[in-house]
Amino acid sequence: MRKAVSNGITGTQYGMALLLCLVFLLALTLIGLSASSDTILQNRLASNLQETERAKQSANSTLSWAEQWLLSLDGAPPERCTAPCGGLNLHAKGDIPVHPESESFSWWLNNGHEAGIDPITGDRIATISSDSINLPVWIIELVKTTPAMVEGNPDLQTWYRILARGSGRTDSAVSVIESMVVRSWPTVEGADSPDQVAPASCSRFGMPVKCGRYAWRELR
Repeated sequence: MRKAVSNGITGTQYGMALLLCLVFLLALTLIGLSASSDTILQNRLASNLQETERAKQSANSTLSWAEQWLLSLDGAPPERCTAPCGGLNLHAKGDIPVHPESESFSWWLNNGHEAGIDPITGDRIATISSDSINLPVWIIELVKTTPAMVEGNPDLQTWYRILARGSGRTDSAVSVIESMVVRSWPTVEGADSPDQVAPASCSRFGMPVKCGRYAWRELR
């Protein structure tokens, strides 16, 4: 009678081989999950970056529009309107909170104006496309007014602080920027564009400078 030939592999060895296969399969699964998580995270970061950039573009467009609107005004300087405000909501120095970038959208809307709409007439004169969750809004503050000499005529030199808020398509994507704008009243005739309005010399430390945007910074 012929005996069965043993191949030298015991049941314990079969069990160890199976365990190693399971460990290897688990490692591959974890690697796959990790790669998938990294992809999801990268997509989220890219989306957040895109929405942040969208908010910045909206805020910059809003700020530029508000500055051009202010510089394009003729005649006497705009006056502050009292509540309920039916015209330009021109804030006095100190009225705006220290950190307006932290205020809610409803606060901005109540204290400012939608970009593209003339705050005095209420007419829409431009469309500021932002494709965002909230409307682009701007706020204006009267900082100071000093006399300036323009070609021998005493005109008012006025400093304004303009704040603009833009947003993306998510609640967290918000950008707030501000600028200091200087201009004289009345507007000097002969300007060809809003950027050239009030080309009169504004006095600062005895040095003549062109009226317009004087400073800029990003708050959020």
